[in-house]
Amino acid sequence: MMLKRTAAILLMSWSIVGFSQDIDNKKFFQNKEALPAEYTISSTQKRAYRLAKNLLENHHYRRLSTKEMAQEIQDDFLNALDPSHLYFLQSDVEEFANRLAQNEGRDAQDDLSLPIDIFRRYQQRSRALNDWTLARLNQPFDFGSSESVTYPDEKTRKMLPWLADEQAAKAQQEKRLLDQIIHLKLAGRSTEKAIETLSKRYKSTQKQLDKSKVSDVFDSYMNVMASRFDPHTGYLSPKMSENFDINMRLSLEGIGAVLGLKDDKITVREVITGGPAAKTGKLFIKDQIIGVAQGTDGEMVDVVGWRTDEAIELIRGKKGSLVRLLVEPANAAKGVHEVVIQRDTVALEEQAAHAYVEQIDGHKIGVIKLPSFYMDFNGARSGKSDFRSTSEDVKKLVQELQAQKVQGIVLDLRNNGGGSLYEAVKTVGLFIDKGPVVSIAQPNKKARAELDDEAGMVYDGPLAVMINHYSASASEIFAAAIQDYQRGIIIGRNSYGKGTVQTMTDLNRFVSKDVAPLGYVKHTIAMFHRVNGDSTQKKGVQADITLPEGLGIDKVGEMAEEYALPWKSIAAEKFIKDGRVKEPLLTYLRDQHKQRMDTLPALLRYSDYMNKVAERNEQQTWSLNFKEREAQFKQWKDFQDAYNESQQQALPKLASDEKVLEQVKKSNEFVEDEADKIDFVPDIDLFEALNVMQDYIQWLIHEQLQEAA
Repeated sequence: MMLKRTAAILLMSWSIVGFSQDIDNKKFFQNKEALPAEYTISSTQKRAYRLAKNLLENHHYRRLSTKEMAQEIQDDFLNALDPSHLYFLQSDVEEFANRLAQNEGRDAQDDLSLPIDIFRRYQQRSRALNDWTLARLNQPFDFGSSESVTYPDEKTRKMLPWLADEQAAKAQQEKRLLDQIIHLKLAGRSTEKAIETLSKRYKSTQKQLDKSKVSDVFDSYMNVMASRFDPHTGYLSPKMSENFDINMRLSLEGIGAVLGLKDDKITVREVITGGPAAKTGKLFIKDQIIGVAQGTDGEMVDVVGWRTDEAIELIRGKKGSLVRLLVEPANAAKGVHEVVIQRDTVALEEQAAHAYVEQIDGHKIGVIKLPSFYMDFNGARSGKSDFRSTSEDVKKLVQELQAQKVQGIVLDLRNNGGGSLYEAVKTVGLFIDKGPVVSIAQPNKKARAELDDEAGMVYDGPLAVMINHYSASASEIFAAAIQDYQRGIIIGRNSYGKGTVQTMTDLNRFVSKDVAPLGYVKHTIAMFHRVNGDSTQKKGVQADITLPEGLGIDKVGEMAEEYALPWKSIAAEKFIKDGRVKEPLLTYLRDQHKQRMDTLPALLRYSDYMNKVAERNEQQTWSLNFKEREAQFKQWKDFQDAYNESQQQALPKLASDEKVLEQVKKSNEFVEDEADKIDFVPDIDLFEALNVMQDYIQWLIHEQLQEAA
């Protein structure tokens, strides 16, 4: 059965940066006429709201009542606008809660006037603090401060109390300003240049806030409401769906990334496999873009606080042109750095599977790198016999590797965000005899199994699958099936944990044809289950052989999402295990792996490095003493440089590293500042995976000798 998969973009809650002036709040809210016309919700938006609400309440996997969640949705809207609890006062929050209660819990009063009023209060509060901030930047700062600043994680921030008064807001902002200046100084700017940059940033922030439209507030509130059902549910306005879907996804032109706004910064939601951004190897999910520059020498424009659509206009450009991005990575160990990207159209070849032959201690091992599970749906629908697909490409690569007499194959699914479920099922079929691969369960319906119904397998030799935290959805289905059938070894880190199925619904399908476009709702309708009955939701796939990590799955995976659907188990499917990867083999492989991790210098350094990375990523409190921060910065950079140099000398150059090395060299050609250039470090995870595969081969040789004896 051909499965159709609608391309969709996950939108996080839209938020606007800013600061504002204090006013008489009661007087403002008593005077409804004070609201300008552009902040009046239209009848079309009201209709879209009602239809989206009904759709979610009646057809989402998780059946919830927006009326019963009215206060929670309002709280989330406040946190979406003010994630750092820097602008709203406790009195504001209490006032809005009382107003909602007076309306008997009707979510957003159906006329949506309360979200509009909340946003207007946000504008006013933020403008006052913004004015104070610009004035404060003209005064001296104490870089010998003995104080510190704390940036709690997202879940902790939401639990923090709201500010008591303006003085509390100013005291908090004082620390943040000093930290921002220190941050810019560590990136190479002088104090004067850092203050100038921040002044421009806050002036730009205010301009962007003043440009806000009622559609921005409406879209934000709609996404807050939708995401309360689960993190993969969202609303796309007609403009947003056209803008993002056509320009950023379907045509795959530009840098090849899906961007949104979070905590006032342009945030990477997805790096499109095979695209220009993915090729650099320097841009990842949850990285934040704080500056954009054109060409090799264009001025870096600070985009913190910008509207998402306007920032994207800067990032886009003609094919072949260069854009430079100043990035604050999700992985704090990397530090703020510049990423140079040559805009392009994503070629199918760049997304396609490709293979290498690696040599380790006399053994030939094939490596197939699979960036995504792809399929040429148009070719399939038109009846082409040679349309491109993952399963066909992998089949050919396996046959080519077999012709080169490899003794084992490693299938690399690291950073594979998923794709075609149909292709994931067919690709599993290349490595198992036949049987169920995954079950899809909808509420109150019998689960439906997707089957590999072709007997036999293309490859029956030693198999390993590599995964990491960014292996998600279809790649998790593949890895889980290989693990449940005991067909291969899973090596790496816990996968992402996205075990849900979404569909995209055009709200105009519920109304007559002459109604203006209402937008789309992407919502979750089902859950994936492994053949053993367990879901991959939140838990993901756990590796048989684990590698060190610097950022836990609780920080980057589905588990980190507040409203993620809970893990669930259903009845197992009937299937016959392949049975070649059983506990005695796994125990042996784990023992050999541990011995190397405890004794091999390169792996000891790797463990130490990843432990330090983990410590940095956990750090939430930072000194406001510049000399102290400067010393910490230099210590970390020296440590990184020494680590990179040692690993380059100690580890062999793998065949699969050659392409990465070429990309690193090409990227560094466009970077003038030596500090922004990246070092090539051999793929130590793959190096150890090859060692594990070698152990597996040795085990089989030993077993064969015993049988012969």
